[in-house]
Parts: sequence; structure tokens; C-alpha cells
Amino acid sequence: MDDVPVTDSDIDFYQENGFIQYKGFFSAAEMDHLRAAIDDAIGSHRDRILGAEGGGRTSDDYERVFNQMVNMWVDSPAAREFAFSKRLAETGRRLSKARHVRIYHDHAMVKPAGQGSKETNCHQDAPYWPMDPLGSFSAWIAVDNVTVDNGCLHFVPRSHKFGLLEAIKLGVEGENIADKMRAQGHDVADPVAIDMEAGGVTFHHGCNFHFAGPNRTEQPRRAFAIIYIPDSVTFTGGREAAGAGDEMTAGGPWDHPVHPILAGEA
Repeated sequence: MDDVPVTDSDIDFYQENGFIQYKGFFSAAEMDHLRAAIDDAIGSHRDRILGAEGGGRTSDDYERVFNQMVNMWVDSPAAREFAFSKRLAETGRRLSKARHVRIYHDHAMVKPAGQGSKETNCHQDAPYWPMDPLGSFSAWIAVDNVTVDNGCLHFVPRSHKFGLLEAIKLGVEGENIADKMRAQGHDVADPVAIDMEAGGVTFHHGCNFHFAGPNRTEQPRRAFAIIYIPDSVTFTGGREAAGAGDEMTAGGPWDHPVHPILAGEA
């Protein structure tokens, strides 16, 4: 694909730091389209997780971190255009050096505005994913302009090199994987704030330390992320496989209709 923005230096940067940013990946008109899809899902009171008890909503505190809706591609054709974007998936495939990448799931994330908004604790994603070995990653699309004031992402360079660590309790004040590693005597780099206009995209490794501050503005901050599974990664079991139910076998590949290959060769 000629319109994939990845250079050799981009690959080197991602492999070394565990994240990378692409400004202006999508157009303003495309973000208008995605923003409307997310707003429609909110307006219809869509479940956080389709089919889960209580719609997957378990904690008021967690909702103040962000209102998340998983697998929007299943019931929103507009969201599917972005979740299945071949250009986006191919960009991630090249950065990760994978032969092919599958979708794990998408998720819309709306960080509420005002005094009730809470920060997203500094954490890794990989502890929450039933996958082995390491290497899965996310693309995070800024659907609105994102700044420090409204809760942009912060990444800790080279933190993915620590490997898989303990899961952090999201929504619990004081839980912070970077602080825990520093308390153990590890040298942890300072975080980098990634502000960008709507349409910008970041990619980050599943073991990268990252967080987002509270949204202190008067408007919600919308984002849309897609998690990708490289061909080398298998399903470990132990938790539901993002819509695949009990139809996958622990130790086996992610070969299932809700986890199709989006870029590369099978």
C-alpha cells in the first residue's frame, strides 16, 4: 500500500520506545463520521460489552475514568470502517514486524468532562489480554483534539522492555505501574505527553507504560482504539476472548470469525 506512512526509522523508533505518533493520519471529515458513530452508540445506551451481564458496566468509579464500548464494529458499520482500516492495520503490521495482524477488538473510549473525571492509571495493557507471547499492540485514534487538559495519552519510552508485569487496578487511586517499578529501584523514563489534533493516531506496544490525565474541560474527550494480534501470538485462555465465547482453545491461534486478519498474509 503506497499510502502507509511507515519508514525504516519509524520501525526502529517503535521497536526501541514502544510507541509512535502519526499526526493527521485521518482527515477531519473522517473524524466527523467516527464521532457521530460514537455519539449514536452513547445515545442508544449501547452496552459496554455486548452480551455481558449488566452490559459490562460494573463500577461507577471506572465509568469516571472512561466510558468504554467494546467491539463497536459488530453493530456499527461506521465504526467498522475504522476498526477494519487496511491502512491502519498495515501501518501497525510493519511497525511490529509481524507477518500478519488480526483484530482483537476495537473500543470507543469517552473520557467524561468536569470535576467527576478521573485519570487513567499508569498501566500496561498486556496483563489484561489472554495472549502469549508478548507483541500485541494498539492503535489509538484521537477522535477529538487531545491535550493535557482533556486527558491525552502519556507514554513512558522504553518501558515495554520491562516485559509483562502485574495488572494495575484501573480506577483505584494510587495504582501506578511506573511508581511501583521505581520503588523497586528500576530506572523508569519520564513520560511523554502526546497532544494531537483529531485524526492523529498513536501505536503502542502492549507492555508500554501509559496513562491519561483527567478531562478538566467542559466537553467529553472521545477516542477510538483497535487492538491487533500478531501472527506469533496464541490464545492463553483464562478469560473470554473478546466475543469468541468458548469457541477457542487455549494454546491455539486466534483463528476465529470475530478475529479476522486485517493486514498481511495468513
